[in-house]
Amino acid sequence: MQSSIDTGNELTAAHLGWRRRSVARDWPAYALLAAAALLISPLWLADSPAMPDYPAHLASFYLLAGGAKDPLLAQFYTVHWVLVPNLAAEILVPLMAHILSLAIATKTFLSLTIAMWVLGAGAVQKALYGRIGPASLAAGFFAYNANFMWGFLNYCFATSLGFVVFAAWIASPRSSWFLAPWRLVGFCVAITIVYFCHVFAAATLLVMMSCYEIAALLEQRKFPWPDAFRRVATIVALYLPSAFAFLVLKPKSAGGGLVEFNLLDTFLDRISAAVQYTFDRPAYFLLLALGGFLAIGLWRGRITLHPRMRLLLAVLLVATLLVPEWAMGGWGVDLRLPAVLGTLAFAAADMRYTTRTTAFIACAFLGLLVYQAATLAGNWRYYDRQFAEFRAAIGGLEPGSRLVTVLDGDSMGLAADQPYWHMAEYAIVDRDSFTPLLFATKGQHVIQIKPAFRSIAATSAQQGSPPDISELDDLSTSDTADDPDIANIFPYLIRFQCHFDDAVVIHLGGRRSAIPDMLALRHAGSFFSLYRIQRTDDCSKS
Repeated sequence: MQSSIDTGNELTAAHLGWRRRSVARDWPAYALLAAAALLISPLWLADSPAMPDYPAHLASFYLLAGGAKDPLLAQFYTVHWVLVPNLAAEILVPLMAHILSLAIATKTFLSLTIAMWVLGAGAVQKALYGRIGPASLAAGFFAYNANFMWGFLNYCFATSLGFVVFAAWIASPRSSWFLAPWRLVGFCVAITIVYFCHVFAAATLLVMMSCYEIAALLEQRKFPWPDAFRRVATIVALYLPSAFAFLVLKPKSAGGGLVEFNLLDTFLDRISAAVQYTFDRPAYFLLLALGGFLAIGLWRGRITLHPRMRLLLAVLLVATLLVPEWAMGGWGVDLRLPAVLGTLAFAAADMRYTTRTTAFIACAFLGLLVYQAATLAGNWRYYDRQFAEFRAAIGGLEPGSRLVTVLDGDSMGLAADQPYWHMAEYAIVDRDSFTPLLFATKGQHVIQIKPAFRSIAATSAQQGSPPDISELDDLSTSDTADDPDIANIFPYLIRFQCHFDDAVVIHLGGRRSAIPDMLALRHAGSFFSLYRIQRTDDCSKS
């Protein structure tokens, strides 16, 4: 009997010892899970995250989930499914909305994006080194970047998914035919999914995979041409469906559109896009600290970058500095790669400090992540109160009204106005309203404007911002002589008083500008006012 007890005690002690060794070995993985949870938490502490594009996306999801069948909304909007490479949230959120509320489904999508970004970086490091190290924690800082803060939902989701696919590519065992047939099919499907989530993310994944394979070839003393051919042929085969979709199914607007580089004007924007604590608040000190930590570690030999990642990081650095600001009809292309570069730089880093120093560094990273999450949550809760006030106020609007947003620039001063650009789109969800700034660009989105209302809706990203209150008089009289923006950016608002029912004017806390006579106050809020737009005599001639 005593022998059995002793044997049981020995087994228990052995099991506890194994668990301690396992925790000691795998603690960076547990820390990475904690980091992902920390960074997801702000999404669930505010009803409406203060991303400029969020209300417009929410309205689109509402229409896709069945709202477009409502008689009032059906007169304005229609759903036209087309295979554009920008469909991640448009497919997933309405599907989830069948079992979850629309807001919860959207937050779940955003949470998946953050989780895949943070854990995807850890997966890349695991694939490179066979373990997850503390450096992957630093990659988590880049999950909240300018793209996410703006609300570029499809790009961020597709990029985070791309990290997961890239990690699987690195870890996938190679056979004599480079990849087994079933793996080829799996990667081909995964890459095609990334493409239809967002085209730029698929292109970025192509760069990742290509640079990794080139680096693997360059490691060999004698360049193996047959192996090089097999690797190139494999990647080409994997991207054939995406290439076919881009060339044959390409939306009409994708082949043209404005292309502008503006390298000097956008240099600071590119740097600040990598990490942000809140919208339009770059984390310069953190970026400097992370860059200095990485540079000093590399110089002193305490940090090394995986040999197969160095070419990729160099290519991403050059591309970060040189990609255009505008391309394929979209703005903000220059903001997309800085966070990818930062994430992969730390995913590729192997730290060689003492155990105590490594633990201290990891704790410092986690502490900064706590600060980042807390700062973001506080900021979003501030805006959330404003959005809640606005949504309560529009309860007095007539269902089916047409609502336009106007900025009082002098009153707002230096405060960021972008978080309010699409605030009126909440009225689509709450009051079945029409707004001119919903994402409905033909050939780029699946929500389309009915023909009767296309002339009073924005048709491109260049037209995606509201007018200033000082421009309303010229807009009402079609006066384009003194303000080129009237004809170039706001042509759909010319004689707006004849086509729209209500206006929301964003003032914030400054001294408010004079209001044109055609606007009659119906509600004064703490940071905005709602006005009834009165028809002028010449509207009967429209």
